[in-house]
Amino acid sequence: MATSASSSREYYPSSVPRPYTDSKLKHLAGTKADPAKKSLFSAAKQVVDYTPAIGTEIVGLQLKDLNEQQAEDLALLIAERGVVFFRDQDLTPEQQRELGLRWGNINAQVTGRGAQAQPFPFPDVQVFRTDKNSLQAPNRWHQDHSANETPASITFLMVRETPPNGGGDTVWSSLYSAYDKLSPAFRARLEGLETLQEGAYQPHDASYVPMRGTHPLIRTHPVTRWRHLYVNDSWAKQVKGFRREESDLLINFLQQHISSGVDYQVRFKWTPNSVALWDNRSTQHSAIWDFFPETRYGTRVVVHGDKSFFDPKSKSRAEALGIPITPSWRRDIANGLEDVVGRDAWVLQGFKQKPYGSL
Repeated sequence: MATSASSSREYYPSSVPRPYTDSKLKHLAGTKADPAKKSLFSAAKQVVDYTPAIGTEIVGLQLKDLNEQQAEDLALLIAERGVVFFRDQDLTPEQQRELGLRWGNINAQVTGRGAQAQPFPFPDVQVFRTDKNSLQAPNRWHQDHSANETPASITFLMVRETPPNGGGDTVWSSLYSAYDKLSPAFRARLEGLETLQEGAYQPHDASYVPMRGTHPLIRTHPVTRWRHLYVNDSWAKQVKGFRREESDLLINFLQQHISSGVDYQVRFKWTPNSVALWDNRSTQHSAIWDFFPETRYGTRVVVHGDKSFFDPKSKSRAEALGIPITPSWRRDIANGLEDVVGRDAWVLQGFKQKPYGSL
């Protein structure tokens, strides 16, 4: 195991709320970055994009050695790429905590499923250990702490021990791309909608009050200024102003759209002492609990720092970056009766592409 707690460690039972650092930020992490990220990239041996939409690995760089400019550039990269990976990190939990504090306020709360008293000297670093004695969580897509009035911005997860025979991967889905894949007419109908969210992130008794917040269903990212969906069926309980049945239909559709979008997802295979840093504003993620009865152990810091908002003048990522729309996407939009005549005939007759400008 890569780390151990100090001799002066304290015990934080799962029923005790974890402290929350709450100080006024000097600036939002990533907003003072170099758009080219020269300081960060020049220090790495290699930078590898896993997919066009989401996921980048930085090779040959130790997170503990980042200077202020590199940390700022990394915050921008996380915002743009959704999740950034590092392997073979020599990083103590205290160093992990210190880096998290560069990006905002930090908060960690033990989740209720299988949580045990954890010995640790840092109350705002979450320690997790899943083994043969643990109740494993369901494979649910979600965002960390999205129900808070000031939701999570970045999650910093270091897995220090992995199952010897594999398993325990994590999958992320891009909410930038999920927004871009919706039709313009459907996007327009989502503008101005808000979700009522509630999150019971830890074991609790009758006195515990869950985190609650109201958030725009379409959100503008505060760093990239790109539009993205901001919804998950774990914590979004209802669309404001909708009947429950109406709300369930919409949330369920959007969640299915996000979780089934294999062309804008990335899956990461953890190795000992690997790190994932992801943007909770513009991604959803799901852990895969397929390694019972083996052990998975690590530490997590959750960064908060900005409130959700929607700017009607903001653009989608595809618009901002000039990403072309595929012909098959355009063909799927019906603008008149001629677009639905013999709708499924192309399956038998072969795909007949519409002209690129026919939307």
